[in-house]
Amino acid sequence: MGVELRGLEGKVVLITGAGRGQGANHAREFARAGCDVAAVDICRPIEGLYDTASADDLALTVKQVEEHGRRALGLTADVRDEAEVQAAVEAALAEFGRIDVLVNNAGMAALDTIHDMSAATLDAVIDTNLKGPMHVAKFVVPQMIGRRAGKIINISSAVIGSGHAMLSHYVASKHGVVGLTRSWATELAEFDINVNAIAPATIKPGPDRHGSGMVTGLSGAMGMDPDEAFEVFSAQGNLPGEHWRAQAQDITDAVLFLASDNARMVTGHVLHVDCGQATR
Repeated sequence: MGVELRGLEGKVVLITGAGRGQGANHAREFARAGCDVAAVDICRPIEGLYDTASADDLALTVKQVEEHGRRALGLTADVRDEAEVQAAVEAALAEFGRIDVLVNNAGMAALDTIHDMSAATLDAVIDTNLKGPMHVAKFVVPQMIGRRAGKIINISSAVIGSGHAMLSHYVASKHGVVGLTRSWATELAEFDINVNAIAPATIKPGPDRHGSGMVTGLSGAMGMDPDEAFEVFSAQGNLPGEHWRAQAQDITDAVLFLASDNARMVTGHVLHVDCGQATR
């Protein structure tokens, strides 16, 4: 008998950055596992950074969840804005009655030397990647505490294991995600809430919305096509060989594991889905 992921059927999952890329893939697979999904995305540009998901992207995520026979709600919110986040979470709770699983997936990156980095870009990266999860958890956690149940999964990055030139704001923010994950795991343990993080390797871009939006977005600044940029990023840290190249589904598999009852005794952990970068 194969191992099955237990306890996902009927759960309500809120995913940020769910309009495309990794977040959209998570939404589809949670629906396939029998979950209802509140999909959140900004659906408008962030000045100075690469394109974010559009309203049409978010609507497609909702449609794909519903195609699996599950309920879905698309919510527009900028995770940097506490008031927008509060309104989105309240709408999700009004629709579904609870949130069992929170996936703090929304993230942005930029390429900047420290001496050329603008204050606006620094704020956008830090506020999205680090303050964003804090804003969302602030409004999701109270109902988890009340029910003494919940799973929080934060998305860090493989970059926490090494230094990367021109990504200092991104690297710092992802180190911060590890810190808040461990702190929340300690703080929320008495309420039986699991808090973990995943540190993904660079994810392969795709010809559609299923691949890495981040690699596609940064490739322009690198003067490369997305596949070439993916190889450059992967070769910097992954173990050698064609096998060690990550796709969105590799990360989604880890997210679903941490959300399931199979991981009920796992908390405060950083799961490296990083093609061996942590060994370097």
